[in-house]
Amino acid sequence: MVPDNFDQLETSLRTGLDISEEVAESLSGLDGDPLERFRELWRRLGSEERASLLSRLGEASEENLVLDFAPIFHLGLDDPDPTVRELCYQLSASDAPQELLEQYLRAAVAESDPEVRIAALEGLGYYTLTAQVDDWPADVQNRMETALVGVLHLPGADQDTRRAALLSLSFLTTPRSETEIRQAYLQPDLGEAAIEAMGRNCQDIWIPDLYHELEDDDAVRRQLAAAALGELAEQSSVERLLPHLRDRDEEVQLAVIKALGEIGGTDAKLALGDLLSSRDRAVRDAARDAMEVLLAEDDPYHLS
Repeated sequence: MVPDNFDQLETSLRTGLDISEEVAESLSGLDGDPLERFRELWRRLGSEERASLLSRLGEASEENLVLDFAPIFHLGLDDPDPTVRELCYQLSASDAPQELLEQYLRAAVAESDPEVRIAALEGLGYYTLTAQVDDWPADVQNRMETALVGVLHLPGADQDTRRAALLSLSFLTTPRSETEIRQAYLQPDLGEAAIEAMGRNCQDIWIPDLYHELEDDDAVRRQLAAAALGELAEQSSVERLLPHLRDRDEEVQLAVIKALGEIGGTDAKLALGDLLSSRDRAVRDAARDAMEVLLAEDDPYHLS
């Protein structure tokens, strides 16, 4: 990071001015002396200034996936301010850095602030997903599973905490996670989360339950079921989804459109093609986005 940019960053943070794209990008990949200089600045900033900087860098990283602010995000995991800690747990998790796993597990179980704990629990979802996809060692997966199940059954845990634990657990395709999803499905306060978890769990065993939910009177449950079926991407689900393109709830319609794009196939493509001329702009836009996903799956070199 060049000195002028460093001075400009501090001035922007002190005065509440927007941090320019150039300055934000100059913070990517900090190491060595520039990182030490940044740590000095970090210690001088107030909690609101630290939170503002983290939010800006989070936006920049979403806009440009090449940028790497991990060294900065990691600085705030032990911050005295809970808002800063919450942001850092949210922002540090996307790459599932193994060196931070134990810290996430501790925060998920022992963090005193409920919002920070939920951020750590949600962050563990990146870890369980990565562990499942990359086949991490069984003992590591077992530690994550044990911690998440423990939080799920923690006496006095609120609904949001239990929901976050269930959804992160659901990426693991183990007998224990299946049992927990099934038990949660039967509980009024976790039923909707369980439907979402079925999609994340990516196993065909959930398809009959999701078909049942697709016909539920509750629009939220129908919407969640459609989204989960999209994640499972079972071709036979297209037939069950197509009638719900005329669902009485537009959010359900949009979820079905997105699911059809994820599942693909001739029938899905024809249905989406028909919707491209819909009078409803939301439906038309959703169909276009879904068609782009479908075409990209058919042809990785397809350009929008």
